[in-house]
Amino acid sequence: MAYLKRSSSVAIVIFLIIFLTSCQPPVVFGEPQPSGIASLAHIPKEYQGIYWCQADSATIYIDDKAFIKRKEYFIKLTRSEIDSNENLMILGGRMFVSDLEGDFPMQEKGDTITTTIVIRDTIFSIGKEQLVKPFKGHLIMNIKLDDNAWVVSVASLKANGLLSIARADFPENLSSLGAITPFKTLPEGNERNTQIYITPTKEQFDQLLQKGILFQGSCSEFERIIPLQPRNY
Repeated sequence: MAYLKRSSSVAIVIFLIIFLTSCQPPVVFGEPQPSGIASLAHIPKEYQGIYWCQADSATIYIDDKAFIKRKEYFIKLTRSEIDSNENLMILGGRMFVSDLEGDFPMQEKGDTITTTIVIRDTIFSIGKEQLVKPFKGHLIMNIKLDDNAWVVSVASLKANGLLSIARADFPENLSSLGAITPFKTLPEGNERNTQIYITPTKEQFDQLLQKGILFQGSCSEFERIIPLQPRNY
């Protein structure tokens, strides 16, 4: 659980949530990956369970249809700090956070108010615009942006129960990418926001995966703590 003690910290959390859900992906694929591989109707049972990430105290819940990330933030504020923040409001013994469109139970002791804000983010959910494909021991998750643009992530389960999830990220060396598959750059005003657009063949995608060109630096790891996934979370 993350601990935040002042209203400025609350604003930072809200900013990060908005930024993470609205920023453009660095790498966009022209079709679901890998090409020529059929999509799965269900997430394989060996992946299903509850996982925990020590690095940021987040939990991943995986059932037969979805990957859901859950994280808690402990907030400790004074009444005056809440009253002066337009994103916060107390009503009926609960703290409302307008930017999150949610309310949370709170405790009040004197002028100090504490609450735990729970953020749930559906990383992936099987549907017409979210496809998962098996490929050489990995799950390739494809999320549709528009007719010719997909965001691709790779989930891998190691023998020790450690789950890794990596979204395609800007490569350290563009020449190494170009040596495997043609690509286009889609500038968004500055180098940090430049996007890469690629449509690799299955064989080219395999090379990108095996050489860690796109799916190396963005990896997050989660340790499995419960094998079977409950339905309520």
